[in-house]
Amino acid sequence: MTTPPAVAPEAAWNRMTRLHMDLDRLTRRLLERQAGMDVSLPPPDFSHPQTAFFATTVWTSAWYKEAWSVSHGWLESQAKALGHTVPDAKFVHVLGRLRTFLVHHVDRSRPKDEKTEKTCVEWFEAACGSAVPHAADEWHECLARLLAQNEAHTQFVFDTAKSVERSANRDTLVDQWRSVLERRDYPRYQRSLQEAAGDLGLERLDDRQLNGIHDQYRARWEKAISQLPHEADFTSAMRLMAEWALLADTGRSLAVGAAGVIRTLGLPPGVKVAQALRLAQLLHEIHPDDTTDELLRRLSWHWKGLFTPM
Repeated sequence: MTTPPAVAPEAAWNRMTRLHMDLDRLTRRLLERQAGMDVSLPPPDFSHPQTAFFATTVWTSAWYKEAWSVSHGWLESQAKALGHTVPDAKFVHVLGRLRTFLVHHVDRSRPKDEKTEKTCVEWFEAACGSAVPHAADEWHECLARLLAQNEAHTQFVFDTAKSVERSANRDTLVDQWRSVLERRDYPRYQRSLQEAAGDLGLERLDDRQLNGIHDQYRARWEKAISQLPHEADFTSAMRLMAEWALLADTGRSLAVGAAGVIRTLGLPPGVKVAQALRLAQLLHEIHPDDTTDELLRRLSWHWKGLFTPM
C-alpha cells in the first residue's frame, strides 16, 4: 500500500495556477498589455503519479520557457534590486533538463546529453532517494517536490511583479518591461521582414517563406536585440538584421569556391579568400548568366581594381 504525499498534488497545482491567474491580471493592469500567454497544453491528470509527473514537467517548462519566458526573465533580472531572492537559481534550468530527459532520446555519447542525464538523476535522488523512480510512492515524492518547487518559484515571480507595482520607480520599470516584451513581439519581426523584402525587390517571398526565415534567425536576432541598451532604436536594428538575413537567405548559390578563388587570385588561405567570395557573390547577383570561368575573370578584374591606387 502506497503512502500518499502530505499535500494532495491537485491542491498544489491549483495554488500554482491561481498565482498564474493573479500574475496575469496584475501584469495586464500594469503594462496595459499581456505579459505572457496561456499554456496551450492540457493540465495534468493526477490519477497516476508517473504520468502526472511527466505532464507537470512539460506543462510548467512550457510556462517558464515559452509562454512567460520574456516576462519571467525580466522579473528575475530585477528581483535583487527589488528585494527578492530566487528560491533556487537553477530550478528553471533543471526543469528544462527534466523535460528533455523525459520526452527526448538521450544519447550519452554526447557530452550535453550526458550532463542532462546526470542533472536529472541527481534531482530524482534528492526527490525520492532513487536515481531511477519506479514505484508509485517514489513518483508521488518526485511529483510533490516538483510541485513545491514550481509553487515557490511562481510565488517569487508574483512577489517580484507586486514590487514593481509598489515601486517608487514604477513608471520607469514598467516602460523597461514593456520595451523588453515589444522586442520579442513576432508581428514586429514579421513587419520588418515584409518591409525589407519590399525594399530589396523580394516581393515574391510569401508569408510561409518569411516565417521560415524568421524561424531560422530568431534565436540569433533575440540574442542581439537583448544586448541593445534600453534607449536603442529597436526598429532600425531589427530592420538591418532583417535585410541582412534576406540577402543571405535568398542569395544565388555560387559556382565557384575557395579553391577557385585561391587559384585565380593567387591568394593564400585566409580572410581575403572569404572577402573575395563575398565579392563573387555580389558579381554573380549582378551577372547571373556568367559561366564559372567568366565569373572568375570578372572577379579577378574587380579584385585588382580594389587594390589599385586611385
